[in-house]
Amino acid sequence: MASSRNQLISIQCLGRFIRAIEGRGALIWLMSSLLALGSGVSSAQTYRMSCQLEGVIPSLEDLKMPPAQVTFEMQNFGANLFLKIIGPKPYATFFNTLDTDKLEGRNLSSPKALLLRSKHRITGQETEVRIERQTAAVSGHMDIMHMGAMVRMELKGKCTP
Repeated sequence: MASSRNQLISIQCLGRFIRAIEGRGALIWLMSSLLALGSGVSSAQTYRMSCQLEGVIPSLEDLKMPPAQVTFEMQNFGANLFLKIIGPKPYATFFNTLDTDKLEGRNLSSPKALLLRSKHRITGQETEVRIERQTAAVSGHMDIMHMGAMVRMELKGKCTP
């Protein structure tokens, strides 16, 4: 009974991400997910996208950070999304939409875009990433340490599945 429920939840999650990636590698992703379901694997599927990001720090006279090739790794558990950006500093980060005593996370996704926002309740450090579903364009911001000070870096870029 529990196995059937887990498979139903996994199938529901599968449907959400198929809608999220709108055909970008959906067939391969669907086949690997069905194989995982059949083998009784109960871990979340990780979705990877290669992205080119550019950062700008407006408070430092629009200081441009070096563009970087990064990898987005996304997972979902229920309504919560987890995003890991693998790449060079200052782009590398991990955040999620969990709401805890230390972090205020929000999944603000819509039919047009995935939108994740996380804010540390004590420090105020915030990260927000928006990925357009149709174009895979990325925008957002993250608070980073730069030369000993916390500054907000605006992000923009493009992903390919």
